[in-house]
Amino acid sequence: MEDFKPIKVGIMSFKNSHVTGMFDAIESSPLFEIVAVSLSDEKRHQLEERYANKHLFDKYDCYKDDAQMIKEHPEIELCICGGSNKEHMDQFRLCALNKINVIMMKIPTLDMAEYDEMIRLEKESGIKVSIELEMRWYAAVERIKSLIEEGVLGEVTSINALNYSHFTLFWNSWVNDPLESYGKVVPLRDNDNRFRGGAMTDHPHLFDLVRYITNSEFESVYAEVAPNMREESKVEDMVYIIGKLKNGTIVSLDPSYANREYKQDNVILSKDRLSHYPKAVQVEMSVSGTKGAIISDLYNPNTTEQLRFEDFEYRVNPRFYDISGTRKLYLEEFARAIRNNKEYKPVISMSEHKKTMQVINACYESIRTGKPVRL
Repeated sequence: MEDFKPIKVGIMSFKNSHVTGMFDAIESSPLFEIVAVSLSDEKRHQLEERYANKHLFDKYDCYKDDAQMIKEHPEIELCICGGSNKEHMDQFRLCALNKINVIMMKIPTLDMAEYDEMIRLEKESGIKVSIELEMRWYAAVERIKSLIEEGVLGEVTSINALNYSHFTLFWNSWVNDPLESYGKVVPLRDNDNRFRGGAMTDHPHLFDLVRYITNSEFESVYAEVAPNMREESKVEDMVYIIGKLKNGTIVSLDPSYANREYKQDNVILSKDRLSHYPKAVQVEMSVSGTKGAIISDLYNPNTTEQLRFEDFEYRVNPRFYDISGTRKLYLEEFARAIRNNKEYKPVISMSEHKKTMQVINACYESIRTGKPVRL
C-alpha cells in the first residue's frame, strides 16, 4: 500500500444513481485521487443538498463538459462514465481516444452496433474497462455459485429471482426518458403508449447473475408487462420474464419497479428513500436442484427495524444493507490491475456483458410480439 501511487480519477457526470456510491468509495480510498468532475449546475446543487455540504466539490476542478475536463487534465488515468445510458457511447469514445481506463455503469449501451464499437475501441486503445455490476461481489452470490459448482444442489432445475426498487423518475428524471434510458425511442408494442427503457433497463443484475452462477447462457425468453403503477411513467415499470437456459434450467425473473417512492424533486439524504415501505431495493433469489434448494435475500440479509429521533419526531426505518464493502473490493481489484500494468481479466468483460444486453433486448422483442424469443 505504501508504494502504491494513487490513480488519478475523473468523473463524467453524476446522472447515474450508482455514481454517488462510486464517488464515496473512491474519495475514501487511498488507491485513488479524484482530480476533476464534470456535472451540471443543477446536479451539483442537488448533490450538495443531499450531502448537506455546499462545499462538496470545491476541492475538485469542475466542468460542464466532459471533453474540456479531459483536455485540461491529461493526468487522468481512470474515468467513471456516469452519464445517461445514451451518453455512454460518447463518454467511452472520448476515454478510449485519450487512452484513459474506464469504469462503465451497468448499462454501457443497448445498441449492439455501439457495443461492438466499444469493444473495438477497447482493444485498439489498450485501455482497461470494468463494468460496475457490484452484485457479482456479494458474498451470498458467491455462496450460491459455489454450491452449484460443488454439486450440493444437484442438477439445477429452476431459478426464481426478483429485483424490486423505487423508480427514481421524480428525482432523476432521465430514467423516465426513453431516449436517454434506452438510447432511442421504441414503443413497447403496438397500441401501447409506453416505451422501452424502464425497469429492465435499470435492473440488468438478475440477467447477469443467472448467467454468472450457472455458467450458462439464455436459450429463450418470454416477457410480459403489467399496467404501470405510476401514471407519470413513460416506460415499463412492471415486467415479468420466463426463460430457459441452454443447460435446461427454467428461470423466472421479476425486475420491476415494485416498491413505491415519494413524489419528490430530490433525495436530500438516503433516509428519505428508506423511510418508505417496504424499502428502496429488494433482491431475492431461490435456486432449486435435484438434491436441494437454497433461498437467499441477496440485498438485505440483516434487515432490522430501528427508531431514530430526528426533527423532534420518531421515524421508523429499515436498516439499509451496506454495499460499500463490495464496491471497495471491486475498485481495489481494478486499481491494482491498472497500476501493475498487467493483463486484466475482469470479472465482467465487455464482450461477456454484451450477452446480458442481448437478453434484455430479446425480452423487449418478446413484449413487442407477444411471443417467446430465441437467442
